Amino acid sequence: MSVLKEKIIRSAIRLFAEKGYQATSIQDIADDCSIAKGSLYKFFVSKDELYIRILETRQQEMMLAVERIRQKGLGARETFLEEIACQIHFYIEHGYYIARDHNELTMINNDRIGGVMNRLRVEMFRYYRDILERNYGEAISAWTWDATALLSGMIREYTFHVLFGSKPLEPLVLAAFIADRMDDLVTGITAKQPVPLLSDERMAEYARVEMKSLHDLHEERKAGLFDALTSLIPDLIIPNSRKKDLLGVLEMLAVEIKAEQPRTFLVHALLKDLAAENELAFYVHQLRPLVLEQL
Repeated sequence: MSVLKEKIIRSAIRLFAEKGYQATSIQDIADDCSIAKGSLYKFFVSKDELYIRILETRQQEMMLAVERIRQKGLGARETFLEEIACQIHFYIEHGYYIARDHNELTMINNDRIGGVMNRLRVEMFRYYRDILERNYGEAISAWTWDATALLSGMIREYTFHVLFGSKPLEPLVLAAFIADRMDDLVTGITAKQPVPLLSDERMAEYARVEMKSLHDLHEERKAGLFDALTSLIPDLIIPNSRKKDLLGVLEMLAVEIKAEQPRTFLVHALLKDLAAENELAFYVHQLRPLVLEQL
């Protein structure tokens, strides 16, 4: 990803958060980046494409974060609480992201955005089901989809009030409250044995969604970071000889981490060399844990 492309994305994120999707124009984003609108179109053919790129990237980042929680080896309850808290923290940090469920986006007559939003929503709903299955097991097997709808609703509504209603709710306290209410729900539902409303038949399209593994998510993210670095290096204001060296370092790193027995000392040295350039350090910082975990 080039420096300018990254600048465009960051500007769009901020303007979408401040003004909303519909009120933000391509011209607004171009003006904020101090470029001509035509220059922006070289990277994104439309505002829709730019918005979709932001949504998909954020969803990937969120799923990577929650997948890492699973790898900590915590107990079921601790994992349950951390995953809920992670969702809340993420939505608070990226307030614009939750706006895809807000009124203005439901009014947009755009099949492409609608299709992407629906896919992301289905993936997130399936993830919430996975949380509940891991925490409660067979106890809620007959009502998993109903419980998922209630968990999703609580996270979304409480986060909405924190973001847009200025309610000072501490994320960790809120996560514990939601987890306790889910416990109450499961206790009640298993005691009363109601007829499920969201049966497997009714939720067939959701059931077909497969959760990506941590490995798949990491490989996607790693490939994206390598592409970003490859695109950034030619734009750096440094001697061409240094650019050539950096591209060689990046290529060597890509080869080394795929070796049967990667040399840890060499990987560290290559990452350090890349991070020495300030413009690359942000991406190298993200790449480092993804690379080192496989050594």
